[in-house]
Amino acid sequence: MKKLLTSLVIVLSAVGFAHQPFWNPGSPTLQQAYRVLEPTVSKVVTGQLGAGQLGFYIFELAAGFVLDLGLLVGAACPAAYQPRIWLVGPGVQGNQRPPFAIPEGLGARVFEGGWRDYRGHGLVARKGPEVQERLSGGTYYVVVEAGNAAGYYMISLGGLEVPGGTPEGRAALGRFNRCG
Repeated sequence: MKKLLTSLVIVLSAVGFAHQPFWNPGSPTLQQAYRVLEPTVSKVVTGQLGAGQLGFYIFELAAGFVLDLGLLVGAACPAAYQPRIWLVGPGVQGNQRPPFAIPEGLGARVFEGGWRDYRGHGLVARKGPEVQERLSGGTYYVVVEAGNAAGYYMISLGGLEVPGGTPEGRAALGRFNRCG
């Protein structure tokens, strides 16, 4: 009985510390944005960008929601691969002009830099810009901008730890670590 209880605690602990993994097969425009469901749940979405490409994500958020999002790239990706994150939405105060059109009435702000080595949760990566913003609610977009290099990236969304994800998302974790 004690062995069973110990095993159960270990399994439940492992589930509790895992983000839900998803795979974004491509979302190159605002109209084709990858819809992030249940933004209150912790998840990672892995994608791949070529040089100069963009990956768009859409979030429907309640007023007062704190967006806690980080950007990682596979450590095997070229050192020049340092994507930026754009936050687009109502009430967002811009600090630069984005390289894409945004709907009327929305603002955009870029988050960049801060790259450092990261090892954890089975990843060998570089962790870059982070977004931690309390938002006024409504439709928001997060845009990953590749820059002049290509590779795999992952957006990590903080939230409640709930089991889930997809088989495609779990398979993408290996490609992320190899950057290919």
